[in-house]
Amino acid sequence: MSNNNSNRLFEPYKSIGLVSSNVPHLIRYIEKLNKIQIVTAVGRSFLVFNEKLQLIETCVAHDSDITLLASDSKFLFTAASNEIFAWKHGHRWKIKSYKDDLRQNQLHHLMVLGGQLLAIDCNQNLICWDISTQEITAYIAFNSEVTTAEDSTTNSTIITAILHPATYINKILIGTQQGRLQLWNISKQKLIYQYNGFGSEICSLVQSPALHVVAIGHHSGLIVLHQLQQDTMIMKFQQEFGPVTTISFRTNDSSTFALMISGSRRSGHLAIWNLDEQRLEQQMRDLHWQSIASASFIQKQPLMITNSSDNSLKIFIFDDLQTTGRLLFQREGHRAPPTRIRFYGDKGKFILSAGLDSTLRSFSIYSERLNRSLGLASANRKLAKKRGIKNDTNVLLPIVDFAAEPLREKEWDNLVACHRNTSMVTTWSVDRMKMGEHKLLPERFTRSSNNVQAECVYISSCGNFVIIGYNTGHIDRFNIQSGLHRGSYRIDGNDTAHQGPVRSVLSDALNQMIISGGADRYCRLWHFAARNKNQLIGSFKLSDSVARMCLHKDNQFVAIALDDFSVIVMDLDTKKKVRHFRMHRNRITDMTFDNDCRRLFISAMDSFVYIWDMISGQLVDVLATETPCVSLSLSPNGEFIATSHVNQLAIYLWSNISLYSKVTLQPLTESHLDTISLMQMPAIKSDEIDNREDSNDDDDVEKIMAIETNDNDDDDGHNILEYQYKSPEQISNDLITLSSVASYQWKNLLQLDLIRKRNKPKEVLEKPTIAPFFLPCISGLEPKFDLSNNDDGNDDSEMSTTISNEKSMKISNHLITPFAKSLQQHYHENNLLIFFNEKMKSLGPSKIDAEIRSIGSECIGTIDFMLYFLTMIEMMIESNCNFELCNAYIGLFIKCHAETICRQRKLFERIDSISTKIIDKWQRLQRSLDRSISLIEFLRNALI
Repeated sequence: MSNNNSNRLFEPYKSIGLVSSNVPHLIRYIEKLNKIQIVTAVGRSFLVFNEKLQLIETCVAHDSDITLLASDSKFLFTAASNEIFAWKHGHRWKIKSYKDDLRQNQLHHLMVLGGQLLAIDCNQNLICWDISTQEITAYIAFNSEVTTAEDSTTNSTIITAILHPATYINKILIGTQQGRLQLWNISKQKLIYQYNGFGSEICSLVQSPALHVVAIGHHSGLIVLHQLQQDTMIMKFQQEFGPVTTISFRTNDSSTFALMISGSRRSGHLAIWNLDEQRLEQQMRDLHWQSIASASFIQKQPLMITNSSDNSLKIFIFDDLQTTGRLLFQREGHRAPPTRIRFYGDKGKFILSAGLDSTLRSFSIYSERLNRSLGLASANRKLAKKRGIKNDTNVLLPIVDFAAEPLREKEWDNLVACHRNTSMVTTWSVDRMKMGEHKLLPERFTRSSNNVQAECVYISSCGNFVIIGYNTGHIDRFNIQSGLHRGSYRIDGNDTAHQGPVRSVLSDALNQMIISGGADRYCRLWHFAARNKNQLIGSFKLSDSVARMCLHKDNQFVAIALDDFSVIVMDLDTKKKVRHFRMHRNRITDMTFDNDCRRLFISAMDSFVYIWDMISGQLVDVLATETPCVSLSLSPNGEFIATSHVNQLAIYLWSNISLYSKVTLQPLTESHLDTISLMQMPAIKSDEIDNREDSNDDDDVEKIMAIETNDNDDDDGHNILEYQYKSPEQISNDLITLSSVASYQWKNLLQLDLIRKRNKPKEVLEKPTIAPFFLPCISGLEPKFDLSNNDDGNDDSEMSTTISNEKSMKISNHLITPFAKSLQQHYHENNLLIFFNEKMKSLGPSKIDAEIRSIGSECIGTIDFMLYFLTMIEMMIESNCNFELCNAYIGLFIKCHAETICRQRKLFERIDSISTKIIDKWQRLQRSLDRSISLIEFLRNALI
């Protein structure tokens, strides 16, 4: 925010609960990794999911909503308003921009064709950019005079679909609202052929697995498989539930028949067509609550992906010999804006949210894969299971208020909710993530509950009781475990607790009193356990009706929002008013205290979140948002504040800056509210929890790094990462620096023998071969040749001894490996550090093991090469570089040559010197780590 008098306590962190929109999803195939990525657009950001729908990547927010998606092997392209952006891994510094500066029209279609990017704007103009140079290479105005193969005509064309037919170089197929189908050559900017139409608007064009055959979906529901070369119709189908806006073909080999699916943006259904028998095979109905934006099969896999405007993304699998799919994975959020949110638990990792879609959900603030749905509120859950959730006629109205207590979540239901215009209160279990069995309703309302509404609910701190306030003025207490009525609260001589609707009920931490506020301008305190008499502790007459209340249980402070837009803070111990906050300009929607009761957060319909200081009674900060905040909640540790807003599906998290930096607060006056500019809403972020699934992730990372390295050069030969900062290999000579070598090259050097033994194939037992009958043998368990009568044996043995002696004289020269020779050369040239960085770091584990063994005295006949190696290790340790490699190499050296080291004093002394230096450096590093850890623990636990 530009104004320096506000928004100093919180900054945007992230938004959660968004999955999909009405923009068709995109599937990216990463052939080198044999993986896919699923991309959806939500508002001004796009989300990237893996094949299990785990969120792996997002982007920074665009200036306007994303309307189109496209991709090639390098970039992901997004269209927002009249501009196209090229993204690489979602980072702003890896971006290219494509824009038609002359026309600047809204873009309606987007496609990648080879090294070209094609877009069609709202005025039916086709613009073609070169992806590498970002220059416009072609421009076609379809509403001007075009030259056809037969004559010249002036046609008014509205393009509704585009497609690049497979193997048709530089050509695109265009479908129009008038039902025409045209084939254009982009490079020559010429119409090649116009096909015979089918009398209906073309809504979709899809390439089929067969060459020269495309599927054409029409607004009338007609689906045509058309042969482009012959201009003939192969087959046609009729879809009955609206225009055909999405078509896809199943391409895996296990399919029992050729299968095609089609869908419409007017419904959540899909039709499955049998192409072999040219008939409708089956329908998948009610896949989504709202219309399907896109449905597509993954190439060569029996998996179908669908996304919808109901904020959901799903993957269905088609099992062998099955003609329909079953749900495999799904990600979804609220399909209608949330109305009430609350942090759940002592650690504040989850947010409970109730929405206008009558659902209750749990969102993780760290990972989207931990989000859960508690289900749809229904008056008869058993009947809903039989009929199907989407066909349930007993769905309750949206939740207007709920309360949860985690203390007894393992034993029984621990959440209660009241619904709009409903007298019945429902129970839920957060631990089991389901709706409970109890429906709480006092006996007085069982016969006639017309015009009776449960206005507010609260759960006691022990987790056993529920307090409910009604619009009739009644307050009742129920046992949440059994669902039985346990008492009512009323004024003596009256049947109700308030003369009018009860707006809010609360209970203190010790179950000593109940606080209620009503529209009759009274705030009353009640004995919690009192039955019929002496229930009322005291009453407070207020200046206006109570709108809502919130309680800080530790300090016994209760904040009371009134209909005159002011807030009163009362001390329950002294029964006195301690603060009165004004300056709010519209109806107050929610309130909360921070964990130490130093600040009070108030949201109002004037699109402001007010932050009041309880000690000074001054307004210290204001959060201005685009739309009014309808509910807010502060995490138990004060790290985040969560807000939900009007007509927004997301829940927004704001980070508390005061936890990790010094913030100086000055009181704000009412005049400051007119000068405050809007705060940028938090954007979507990828998951913060490590999603590693197997031990091969390190290999995957190396492959990805290799791909990124090869892809850094753009098509025009320029390196798009030339301006990237490269960190030095060693920041300072005094700092211990680790190598950038992958861990598998040094981590298991001492276990190579065990690994080889484990991976060695089992040998098959063979029967010993028996010598021929004519050779003399000695009988026994294993027959042996009888050599006792061989007269020439002595001569042969003498000859073999002579030969072995001659070989031993020459073996030392032959067994000096190129590695040892290079080590000797660099030693004499005083370049051992260069040898380590260039040679040692490039060797694999098995190669390092072999080379270290090859320099032993038993192979070469001298310990000189072993001394050269130890000198190199010692120099590297003194330089503080490659610290973990030196430790691994010296450990392997000692393991391989332990006997030689014990016999040779020079080697023993050198090893002892190196060990002393390693221990000294590690102790120095350990002291620094201990000092840092102690300081961090002190700052975390200190009362400051």
